[in-house]
Amino acid sequence: MGRPKKSDRQLTLVEKARDAKIYTADTLLQKGRFTLSLTEQRLILYTISQVKPTDEKFQEYTLWIKDFYEICGMRDESYTDVKRIIQGLQRKSWWILMEDPNEPGTECESLVNWFTVARTNKKTGKFTIMFHPDMVPYLLELAKQWQEEKGFYTQFTFRYILPMKSQYSVRLYQLLKPYQKNNAEYYFKIDELKRLLDCKNYKGFKDFRINVLEPATREINKFSDMKVSWEVTDKEGKKATEITFYMAEKNNTERVDAQKAGLTELDGEIHYWDSTVMQGQMNLFGYDEDEDGKACHGNE
Repeated sequence: MGRPKKSDRQLTLVEKARDAKIYTADTLLQKGRFTLSLTEQRLILYTISQVKPTDEKFQEYTLWIKDFYEICGMRDESYTDVKRIIQGLQRKSWWILMEDPNEPGTECESLVNWFTVARTNKKTGKFTIMFHPDMVPYLLELAKQWQEEKGFYTQFTFRYILPMKSQYSVRLYQLLKPYQKNNAEYYFKIDELKRLLDCKNYKGFKDFRINVLEPATREINKFSDMKVSWEVTDKEGKKATEITFYMAEKNNTERVDAQKAGLTELDGEIHYWDSTVMQGQMNLFGYDEDEDGKACHGNE
């Protein structure tokens, strides 16, 4: 049974949050290795969505727990679970490569975790976080870096990863998105891809294909703004050693279909895409309704 139908005002607030843009430096996605569950990835991306690409410094971000659950389409809101998720994230750390602040012109490796501030308030139902300062090059001033040709970043809309149920779908989408900018293809050595997806436990290619590649590409194709296919492009004897991914941006009709599929997955069988909120989303894609009430492209 689906959730009760929301008012247009409620839908507007939720959809605005789901339409938030997430900006991350390409090197964070392509070189970082994060052992994160699906829910941990959602919370990290939700908090990253609060960071603006023109921000010059991190600040404390205070967010409603109930908003996090509703935006992510999670059914059972739990203050205790949010505490557990944040605590789990604080136990995880990794090395990032950065300019050495003590030795200009050289690089150092900095051991970081996600947050330097992590607080929850049961009475208000809010949580507050602040990102580690050494993550500034990966999350801040990215638009400025792009303009000055000092670096590259990837932008994607939060909503496209929210309906995904596999942790590998979210991670693979983020890995491929930088290469999809020009409808490109890109290859990975399979061992390196397993490392990046944190699934080295799947030793054989068949297990890797069934448990990671197939569900991840299926969800990306169903819910996101991108179409993906792949093939094995190199072998050592009978052992597959390389995969090439082929990526293309979806057209307007395909993106609307993906958004409808995502809404159903997140909010149940309530089919509110005939509301003023969904109509507004379709208009952004260049769609209008014809006199029979059917969706058609504005240029047709």
